[in-house]
Amino acid sequence: MKPDQKPGFFVMLWELLYPFLVYELISTVVSVVMSMLLVSLNPSAFETGSNLNEMALAISGLIAEHYGEIAAVSAGLTLPLLIFLYRNDRRKEKAAAVYEAWEAVPFYHYIVALIMGVSACLALNHLMVFSRLTELLSDGYEATAALLFQGKIVLEIVFAGILIPIVEELIFRGLTYRRLRWYLNPVPAMLLSALFFGAVHGNLLQGIYAFILGMLLAFTYERFHSILAPILIHAGANILSVLISDAHILDFVYKEDSLFLIVTGVALVIFIITFYLIATYVYPRKKADSPKQAERS
Repeated sequence: MKPDQKPGFFVMLWELLYPFLVYELISTVVSVVMSMLLVSLNPSAFETGSNLNEMALAISGLIAEHYGEIAAVSAGLTLPLLIFLYRNDRRKEKAAAVYEAWEAVPFYHYIVALIMGVSACLALNHLMVFSRLTELLSDGYEATAALLFQGKIVLEIVFAGILIPIVEELIFRGLTYRRLRWYLNPVPAMLLSALFFGAVHGNLLQGIYAFILGMLLAFTYERFHSILAPILIHAGANILSVLISDAHILDFVYKEDSLFLIVTGVALVIFIITFYLIATYVYPRKKADSPKQAERS
């Protein structure tokens, strides 16, 4: 959509950033509150002395140990606000007579999207290993992975595989990308939203992965005109990552180079086929009562 009058640069920047900043603020508050609660429930952790550095390390350890619970609570508290903002954006589009309603695509299209997400995750991770990026850029990633994958597989699937994908897709595709589309064509909007998505992951290795995945997620959102599609792709990719890292479902693959290459090739072929199917056949029709857009970006 292209409003009659564009807001100033800093207003536009604030519109793009504040959903993520609010999520970070809520996460920080939850971390502080839960760390205080954990300290009160674990006084023995601070019996070694009154040194502030020791206390800070003990608190950091408690937070790291319960990172999954903190992330789940933060996501759960942020979700209602994100849903409100997402719906409010649609109300703004309707008020400006530029909202476009699209007919739902058949359900099996979403299954194809889920398969594409899983195959993309597997192929991309394997290609990063094959290119030795995981070795060259492992420092920051290992610290992040240590927080995300701590052996609590059910909790990991709930927060990393379900809650986090819903929250992040509402932020980065439902709000950030769609707001970029108010002012930009699809490709630059995809690039900027994917760069933002990669930058917030905190380390270069995950940033590269998240940028590529962000491009795929924005493309899928643009194709389906439904936030459910990128949520399913993101959830499929994250759940597979949990199962690989924590349940070790593919350990047998990594013991043989030939098997590793075969699995990588199969994942790439599946991704290419599913991407082609979505790019070629997923074209939802605009509803008859959807207002015509005078100027389509």
